[in-house]
This record gives sequence, structure tokens and C-alpha cells, in this order.
Amino acid sequence: MPKGIIISASSNLYQIETENKIYNCTARGKFKNEGTNVLVGDKVEITISSEEKAEGIIEQILPRYNEIKRPKMANLTCIILVISMKMPSPDLLLLDKELALAKKLNINTIICFNKTDLAKKEEIEKLSKIYKDIGYEVIETNAKNKGEIEKIKPFLENNITAFAGNSGVGKSTLTNSIFEKELTQEGIISSKNKKEKTQLQK
Repeated sequence: MPKGIIISASSNLYQIETENKIYNCTARGKFKNEGTNVLVGDKVEITISSEEKAEGIIEQILPRYNEIKRPKMANLTCIILVISMKMPSPDLLLLDKELALAKKLNINTIICFNKTDLAKKEEIEKLSKIYKDIGYEVIETNAKNKGEIEKIKPFLENNITAFAGNSGVGKSTLTNSIFEKELTQEGIISSKNKKEKTQLQK
């Protein structure tokens, strides 16, 4: 039975990457009946229902190395915590909570201070130093600067990696820039109420 890893999920349809091919799969009803969530990052066994259409069915979820609720993923080996320097302002309380959770789950953690073009250099250096001094890897990026995006790529190699952070911090812009395609929708922040709005990409 072919084995693979879930790389995306939308409603009840999952993309499974195997050694040779990506399959669009549904999950057996037994998972829902058992109360088992099927998560991105899960390593699974599938049966192939159509090789031509690249379709299959998830039969078994293999044991998980770890599981996190936000974002809902399993088997993470690396997480990049994205903090916006402006719009929205840095949420350091959330960052500290995420760092504690990642440590508990034994996930390698990278802190990414994004939108550095909107903040003073002294402010960025001060925040970076706090976390570097306690042993964390810190990178500083402007998601619209292609050269700075290169700083992230080494942490993606041979890892199952997630980007996490508040709405509007630049997660979608970063991932789209890294892969040079529109993989996710980008959020924009209203200057009046600081709440996220959705901007559809066409």
C-alpha cells in the first residue's frame, strides 16, 4: 500500500505526496466516526482508485511525532513564527506562548521579524537581541524584498515546516514569495480598525 504525506487539505479533499506522484484523496469515514482529525503533515497509507486521475483514498494514519492545534498540523520538525514590526504591532505575548509550545513539542523554532521596512533599525535590533540572547535563531525580512526571502529557504530543506503568526503579519506574502507563485490568499489590514480583510488573488 503506497505511503505519503498530506501536503494540503481543503474540506474533505487531501493532497498526498508520495515518492513519485501527488494524489487527490478522500478519507475513509472511519476517521470521522472515531473522532480522528486528518491533518496536514500526517503520514498516511492510501489505496489508489484512479492512477490516470491521480485519485485515491486514505486508509490509515501512521503514528504522529507531534500535533499542534494552530495551525492544525502534525509531524512538524520546524516552525517559523512570523512577527510583524508594524501593522499589526509585534505581539510578543503570543510569540512567547508559541515558543513555549514548540519547545514542549520538540519543534525547531525560527523567529521571523517581518515588515522591517516599516520599523526603525534600532527597534528591530533591540527585539532581535532579546531572543538571540536566549538561544533562538532570528531572521529579519521584508517579504517584498526577494533577496531577504532567501534567508528563509535553508530552514525549509529536509523539514516539515509551518508558518505561524497573527493575521496580517505577512505569512502568505512570505510563502508566495518563496515559491514564486500564488499559493495562498494574502490578507490586508485596514488602517482604521486594524482588522484583517481578505484580498482575493486572481
